[in-house]
Amino acid sequence: MRGIITVLAIAAILVLGGCGSSGPVWKPGDHNPIVPPPGPNPGGTGYQLQCTIDLSNTVGKAPMPVNMVANVIGGVAPYYYRWDVNGDGWWDYGGIGIYEVGIHYASAGTYKILLEVEDQQGQAYRANALVDVKPSGPSAQPYAFPNVGTAPLLTSLDGSQSFDLDGSIVLYEWDFESDGIWDYESDTVPSTTNTYDFQGTYNATLRVTDTDGLTDVASVQVIAL
Repeated sequence: MRGIITVLAIAAILVLGGCGSSGPVWKPGDHNPIVPPPGPNPGGTGYQLQCTIDLSNTVGKAPMPVNMVANVIGGVAPYYYRWDVNGDGWWDYGGIGIYEVGIHYASAGTYKILLEVEDQQGQAYRANALVDVKPSGPSAQPYAFPNVGTAPLLTSLDGSQSFDLDGSIVLYEWDFESDGIWDYESDTVPSTTNTYDFQGTYNATLRVTDTDGLTDVASVQVIAL
């Protein structure tokens, strides 16, 4: 899943530091932070470090931009931040001052965001959040060349401009006269031809299906004179 994320430029990110993606997240028992007892003022430096994650989006369609911000109270600044943004068990970003990260989730899925904050006394606190990215679905883009002419009219029907933002199109289907009968289908070739023998106005309909099984339908008008 590491290849599905694109980093956005954010002014708050100063430097990626030494964490990067070169080390796995700490397993339970690997780290023994100093945890002083909480008091009536958890924001004070003598009190337990705590943090939460604010997300700009939690549910949406791919590609989905998400801005995540760490909110820290307690402990002793400056803080060191570690982020695992896709739940794969590896730190993706880390460093002093990296309290804000912006990314794009390009593929559908449910992603667990893990944040670990460590202060100058060795206290560490973890917070997590979930992002639910839905499939975006394909977009059918039908074209006809020529779309007006004298019958019998030989027309090229082109669906090559159709697209799917979070996957690929696996099936193209054409209904030449929008009569409910799919006259052409292919898993790789989006275009075909048809001759309209008689005068009339026709709607050539294109249906596309993507890797998630989602479909989209659109039509283009053809006029035989």
